[in-house]
Amino acid sequence: MSDTTSAPSQQPASLKQVTRATRMKETALKNLFLACACVAVLAVILIFIFTFWKAIPVITQIGLKDFFSLSWAPTEGHYGILALLAGSGIVTVGSLALGVPLAVGCAVFLTEIAGKKLASVVSTAVDLLAGVPSVVYGFFGLVILRPIVARLTGGLGFGALTVWLVLAIMIVPTITTLTMDALRSIPMGIREASFAMGATRWQTIYKVVLPAAKMGIVNAVVLGMGRAIGETMAVLMVVGNAPVIPAGIASPLSTLTSQVALDMGYSSGLHRSALFGMGCVLFIISAALVGIVRKMSSMREDGRGRSKHRRAKAADRAAVAAAGISFDHPEDPAEHAPVQVLTGDDVTPVTGVVTEPREGSRARIKRLLAQGSSSAGGSNKNRTNDLMIGVFRTAGVVATAVLVLIIGFVAVNGLPVMSLDFIFGWPEGVNAEGGIFPTIVSTLYVTALAMLICVPIAVLAAVYLAEYAKQGRLVTFIRYAADTLSSVPSIVMGLFGYALFVEAMGFGLSMLSAALALALMMLPIVMRTTEEAIRSVPRYIRWGAYGLGSTKWQVVSKIVLPSAFPRIATGIVLAIGRAIGETAVVLYTMGQAINLPLTPLDSGRPMTIHLYQLANEGINMQAAYGTALLLMVMILAFNLFARYLSRRSASKSKGN
Repeated sequence: MSDTTSAPSQQPASLKQVTRATRMKETALKNLFLACACVAVLAVILIFIFTFWKAIPVITQIGLKDFFSLSWAPTEGHYGILALLAGSGIVTVGSLALGVPLAVGCAVFLTEIAGKKLASVVSTAVDLLAGVPSVVYGFFGLVILRPIVARLTGGLGFGALTVWLVLAIMIVPTITTLTMDALRSIPMGIREASFAMGATRWQTIYKVVLPAAKMGIVNAVVLGMGRAIGETMAVLMVVGNAPVIPAGIASPLSTLTSQVALDMGYSSGLHRSALFGMGCVLFIISAALVGIVRKMSSMREDGRGRSKHRRAKAADRAAVAAAGISFDHPEDPAEHAPVQVLTGDDVTPVTGVVTEPREGSRARIKRLLAQGSSSAGGSNKNRTNDLMIGVFRTAGVVATAVLVLIIGFVAVNGLPVMSLDFIFGWPEGVNAEGGIFPTIVSTLYVTALAMLICVPIAVLAAVYLAEYAKQGRLVTFIRYAADTLSSVPSIVMGLFGYALFVEAMGFGLSMLSAALALALMMLPIVMRTTEEAIRSVPRYIRWGAYGLGSTKWQVVSKIVLPSAFPRIATGIVLAIGRAIGETAVVLYTMGQAINLPLTPLDSGRPMTIHLYQLANEGINMQAAYGTALLLMVMILAFNLFARYLSRRSASKSKGN
């Protein structure tokens, strides 16, 4: 009896696994992770506050009516941005008109047509194209595309047409990658159903796959639009910088971003306030685009939440439509007809109303497919299929050719200047001769400092979102803030960095100011990739650890993060590549002094700014080519290393 009565009293003591101190530690860590996640929210709020604060004279002294007028002439007291806003719209619409068909065609080719090896090569080219710095695109447009446009139009080559070509090349990788993700998310069964109905590959793509991936493609286009609106340095180098409504596609014009970059260096007073007002407008546009994308994504998720029966029925209808089959009834007869009994291939209602036997769906499909396979119809269908497959192949070839052309252009002209003296030498004369060693050091210095600031915050924020957060308004707002932060135009981030870090905090034009601004740009990239990496770790590993008595933080720190490290490293490497190629942010936060920085408060000149100065002023084009080549090699190396880490992680996850 004593044994049986003592067992229940000992059981609660044996189940007590977590002490009060451990619970307090876990709560403190959770709050720390939440604080890191809220950094994105704080950054977005501060960006709006500081840019708006600097733009208050636009409301109090200039007036919104005059601010949204056509005349931009600061020397005469006119600060109207309507022509600049129109210029941004013109270059965005034109670049989308050229870039979207090429990007979607390339994505369709890679996911629906190309073999695995060819798709791997072309997708690598697309990824590398995404890593090319914007200043290199501008350099390419200035040296190669502008003279071609000048010969075709008889002008100087500066204007909307040149900008369209440059921006179209820039947005193709973004739209292609996101469209590929949308197409790959479509179940293979839908394609198989379409092929089983006799549809060609083109009919399946056009009438089944693309409609099913419509929302994802729209999201990709909207994000590409945000990239085009927010681009600064590439546009600045080829747009012509004339703040007027252009007379034609070959006439110079200006955009919001290019005008800010052009005027910021010498502006003051109301002129500078108007530039910050442009920054507010750009920020509102980017935040609105992110809101649109998130709304579309939520609608897409709602659509995915339908029942399997309705999704299967929609897939069947799409496949039947792809095969050229139509019913006399506008809707599926099974949705509105009374209860029916199948008799062979005929459908007979079992109501009291006497109706004539109706041809069954199976028999009708067979008959129409037989009619569609006639010699004339089949020949036309095959010709159309071959033609469109050729179009998609061309899109893939063009995307690869553009990358080869850009790399070849820079390599052929930059290799002759490459030498140890150029890489490790010191600039001479007016900083246009000699080597570029100080610019390399400044670039690596500010990037390393930004990484040290960004990575801990981003990783801990991702841990909160993936392991601790519960779905609600706070988490939704954090994700919205992170997406907004990733879409903020670089020139707006530069204005914010100048207002907060350079002036308000008193860091001046320094490595620290530039690193803090770059860290905010890197933050959403590392956050998103880290969260995805953590979520990819199988749940059963966590359950096993919990079953052994581990705490939440022990599971995260000892199991989850080490398992997800290769993919986390991939995101960090991609963010480093983005920081190395950034121009507009460091233009207003680091300065342009040619010196070797020692402390974080020292100024410096990164490679992107050095390339912009050399190319834009035309003082030493050979040095510009060499700087562009070295910059591209560094960024492409980071991107290839990121792809290697990603493939290695995928191989390990499969047990290879």
